[in-house]
Amino acid sequence: MKARNILIFILGVLIAPICLTSCGEDRWAAYAGQTRTDRWIDDTMRVWYYWNEEIPNSKNLNYFQEPFTFYASLLSQKDGKGSSHYSTIDSLANVTRSIPYTDYSYGFQFTTNRVENNDTALYAHVLYVASGSPAAAIRLERGDWIMEMNGEPITSKNYEKLYGSSAMELTVGYYDAVNDTIVAYKEPRSIAAARTVNDNPVYYKNVYTKGNKRVGYLVYNHFSSGATGNSNEYDDDLRSASQYFAGQQVNELILDLRYNNGGLLSCAELMCALLAPASQLGQELGFLEFNSRFTPREVPFTLDANLIQSGANLNLNTLYILTSSQTASASEMVINCLKPLMEKVVIIGGTTEGKNVGSRAFSNPELMITMSPIVCKIYNSEGKSDYEKGFTPDLAINENNDLARFLPFGDPNELMLYTALGVIDGSIVIPEKKTSSLQTSVLSNSIERRRSHAVIINQE
Repeated sequence: MKARNILIFILGVLIAPICLTSCGEDRWAAYAGQTRTDRWIDDTMRVWYYWNEEIPNSKNLNYFQEPFTFYASLLSQKDGKGSSHYSTIDSLANVTRSIPYTDYSYGFQFTTNRVENNDTALYAHVLYVASGSPAAAIRLERGDWIMEMNGEPITSKNYEKLYGSSAMELTVGYYDAVNDTIVAYKEPRSIAAARTVNDNPVYYKNVYTKGNKRVGYLVYNHFSSGATGNSNEYDDDLRSASQYFAGQQVNELILDLRYNNGGLLSCAELMCALLAPASQLGQELGFLEFNSRFTPREVPFTLDANLIQSGANLNLNTLYILTSSQTASASEMVINCLKPLMEKVVIIGGTTEGKNVGSRAFSNPELMITMSPIVCKIYNSEGKSDYEKGFTPDLAINENNDLARFLPFGDPNELMLYTALGVIDGSIVIPEKKTSSLQTSVLSNSIERRRSHAVIINQE
């Protein structure tokens, strides 16, 4: 039984009320209006939160706090990394995020990097641009550097405007390999206001010949089924990509997940069904572990051939996956769940995020609150979920080490793709594991990346 189907049943679990009493007197009625939002948060979290047993006793909670503060008071220290929690909360009135988190943006993905010899200024490095977006309209491309907004430096206090705001003027630059520096183009570019953007995760595909090997290459940027919550056009495009590779008689595949922060469980299941050995179809892929209130607590999901539909199972025994520190959750689930089913899953790039948990969204339009707490832990068919510190690459490569080779997706000389193709044809040998550091006189390590998704448990 699939995890997303079993969730239809467990939606019916009753939420136990919490009593606010003093000297035996029920005081909820008197304070109902002031505590309503916090009580809804508390009730929902005590049923669904994976670490619900760590939620403080109601006697020790302040139900008159601002909802975001109250929500934070319920969260476990195991939830997230450092001071950043995976469980999130937001107001329905102001949910505006950048791709791939929503459809309101300028239409480009980026990281921010400190400028050398400057303690406050940042440059935004463009990772990819969605077609038909405001960013595409001003010819912004992968590898460009945004140096200023409206003539002002980019800083840690204002960089979030690049996720999507009003129209602005951007100073755009490029990497000058001869002088090893970033140089601004002569004229600034005026980008239109952020708007709805169709950010198809099936971003790029191609096939390369290496001796007797036909190597497929797929850039897949987030696990989303479609442009809206009820559409499946992205999944259908993924199926079409698998048919393309099958028609090209691909026998090796490079899956580029370096910018993939995660997304829907169903999309990850589809990806696995398209890639796994045909002999494994129908077998258990893994299971979700919920908190102790649920029966059953462990909900299995299978490698379901019915998901393939118009696509093609590629029957792969080896998979090469390109990763970075942004590779998270659903991407890591694919790695973890395919490992027991394939001869080799070769990881090339950077250590992944280490997010082995899934969330589920809860919204209350009347209270204007939406939250996505962690509700489960994700295991593969061998019962393994031991990647809290991320998956360490078999071959560590940082694309920022060689900015001259920060090239368009699909260019055989682009550093990450070049490395994977070299491993496949034997010209590059995977050494003993060791880390590499960023070496450039222009920039230090990226200091700000987008928040990663947890695997989102499908809702019906």
